[in-house]
Amino acid sequence: MGGVDVSAALQELFQLQERDLELDRLRAEIEQLPPELAELQASWEQKIDQLTELKEQLKAVRRDYERNDLELKDLTQKKTKAQAEQLQAESAREATQFENRIQQLSTRIDELTELTLPLIEEMERLEAAIAALEEELAGLKPELDRLEEENRARVEGLEAQYQTLADERAKMAAAIPAAVLREYEAIRRARRGIGVTRMVRVGEAFRCEACSVQLPTHVAQKVYQGQRLIRCPSCGRILARPE
Repeated sequence: MGGVDVSAALQELFQLQERDLELDRLRAEIEQLPPELAELQASWEQKIDQLTELKEQLKAVRRDYERNDLELKDLTQKKTKAQAEQLQAESAREATQFENRIQQLSTRIDELTELTLPLIEEMERLEAAIAALEEELAGLKPELDRLEEENRARVEGLEAQYQTLADERAKMAAAIPAAVLREYEAIRRARRGIGVTRMVRVGEAFRCEACSVQLPTHVAQKVYQGQRLIRCPSCGRILARPE
């Protein structure tokens, strides 16, 4: 740290850190949704998920119904044709063959009808549930839009404040030696926003104010000497003398 006024650098770092913490708080406020909006958005997303699931269920049931319906129509046509051909039978044996065929078709038609009726009921149930959920979402939409617009206005105001403070912060940082600034910023990123802290006297000993670890005597002495930046051997933050 040759040529660096350590005392002045520490004072500037504390001022910069105060501004950085203010920016951190402001950013957290920007990103934090108002509780009422967060609750409504969560409810909205849950209902959208439910609606998507219901529509997928309806799609699957409708697919089964349409498959059965096509087969029913085909079987019905075949039965009608067999009945017409039975009337044209030229012998009792041929008429019996047609009767057996008609009976087989009728049995399968009855089976499919029995399988298809529950599908129709399920489609009606799902369609009603979808309509009710869509109506509920339509009722929530105006309030959701209002709260989101209020939040957009809130965020715009806070972003403007943030930018003003960030510009001021840039000017403050420009006055700090580059090596000191880099060290401070690296520590701040690693240590939850606190890059510089003070020693505090506890009886005859000194502790790091940030992590509360007792400092070795030689470390405290070097901090008091103020010839270069000294870091806490425990948390790595830059240490300053008590005020």
